[in-house]
Amino acid sequence: MPSQIKKYSLPAILALGLAALTLSACGGSSDDSGANELAKYVPADAPVYVEGAVQPDSEVAANVDSITDQLAGINLGDLITSSIESDSEGDVDFDADIKPWLGENAGVFVQFDPASFASGTDGISEMSALEDTSAYDTPDEETFGLIVQTTDTDAAQSFIDKQVESEGGATDGEYEGFSYKVADDDGATIGIVDDNVVVGSSEAEFKAAVDASKGDNLAGTDAFGDLSDKVSDGALASVFTSNDPYVNALKDQGFDLEGLYSALGIDLEGTGTVVSLVPEESEISLNGYSSVSTDLTSGDPSSVIETFPADAIFAAGSGDVGPNATKIMNALNDEGIPGVLEPGQVDKAVNEASGQIDIKGIVESLETVAFFVSGTNRNNLGGALVATSSNIEPIESSLRGISSLIGLANDASVRPLPGGVAGFRVFTPDLPGRPIVVGVKGDRMVIGVGMQASLTALTGGGQTLANSDAYKAADASTPEDGLDMFADPANIAKLVLSEGAGDPDAREIAKILARFEYMAAGSSDSEGSFEFNLGLRK
Repeated sequence: MPSQIKKYSLPAILALGLAALTLSACGGSSDDSGANELAKYVPADAPVYVEGAVQPDSEVAANVDSITDQLAGINLGDLITSSIESDSEGDVDFDADIKPWLGENAGVFVQFDPASFASGTDGISEMSALEDTSAYDTPDEETFGLIVQTTDTDAAQSFIDKQVESEGGATDGEYEGFSYKVADDDGATIGIVDDNVVVGSSEAEFKAAVDASKGDNLAGTDAFGDLSDKVSDGALASVFTSNDPYVNALKDQGFDLEGLYSALGIDLEGTGTVVSLVPEESEISLNGYSSVSTDLTSGDPSSVIETFPADAIFAAGSGDVGPNATKIMNALNDEGIPGVLEPGQVDKAVNEASGQIDIKGIVESLETVAFFVSGTNRNNLGGALVATSSNIEPIESSLRGISSLIGLANDASVRPLPGGVAGFRVFTPDLPGRPIVVGVKGDRMVIGVGMQASLTALTGGGQTLANSDAYKAADASTPEDGLDMFADPANIAKLVLSEGAGDPDAREIAKILARFEYMAAGSSDSEGSFEFNLGLRK
């Protein structure tokens, strides 16, 4: 949040609006279409816009209360109300000063130059800039505008006047028939526009909201029209982002990647993404949709993920890796990247590295690539990267040759794998009792840490995630998008406690994690949708 936001600008209004957009207060009779009306007060070129229910309908409000009660034993509406009153040092009484005029929905837009996030760099080619984290600080030019619906503009104006009087130091102004007040200390501007309270981090942003309501605005853009139709039912808040500002920023810095995008079937113009926060009785969901079209596909890695060890605390993967990687390699070879990679250099590098191995053939044969981490303390922590292939023979032949040479060398630190499995294991002092394993069996290649975890990943035998109740619940939470990622919060909590023994913060983090049954993520190529779910223990 911009540092220029101070007490006057929102002793209650901004605190109320932004807190409500994250997790709201009390229930109402919210109309889902009402929030979209606020986009008419947002400049058409705003790169980020957030809208949500300040007073959600009774079902959404009940779900919010259920979640916050299970997680923290609190009523969020009461917490927000008391926080507003506390932050205003007694100058604001929510029930008397705000509730009489507070409408159902609120929205906030943020304006900034995407190129300023990389200030201090001279293009992507200056890779050393990656070491300078200050280059990615929030830009000073970031500004915002907040729009809150009202049910009683007179009551809202009385609240504004009361705040100005208690804070002191404001200048009156008028623009396009709307009066407003500008704080003398930080320039924050507040006024009534139509039936809304509008707050700008500056006078310019207040005027931008007024101009948008009378001319070009976000609601009138094709991108927003497409995205707003994809807001999830029961959403408490939604975040809209447009891709055009970022694409244009790259072009301004000399990186016109249109040729590369075209080769990959990616169309970014006029597209964006919407992510909705959807509270359910025992689950918190982030449901998203992207209007970007692409020839790349994500596939479904769940058939591999579910064969991972049952004690895996985290697992993720992607399908169709080979076809995607081949398309990307060919596109990079044909188009290059301005100032970074010349056309033809990818093929040259692959040919120089190949030798007797068909690198392109191996890459093209890849199907699913996934990995997992298992263990609940430092001593039993392990994991593996697993790749399935439609033609594993070249890799298997190479590993069998290496295994034979290792066997002849009789080196205690590097040994062939047992049971006739093609591959080898490497013992290091840094990982006592847990060798690094490289092996192939069936259609799988595995690079892992720990014999048990690696061999389970190779064979898919024993107790696997498919037998885990937490995994089953996670898989059931993404029936349409498929499962791309799974995490077991209870086992992560054990790891946190083990590593932070005696640390009160570690105990508190573990306590919160243990209240969740699963974390899950999935995506759908055909629908352009994706989701991330947190399931609470019932």
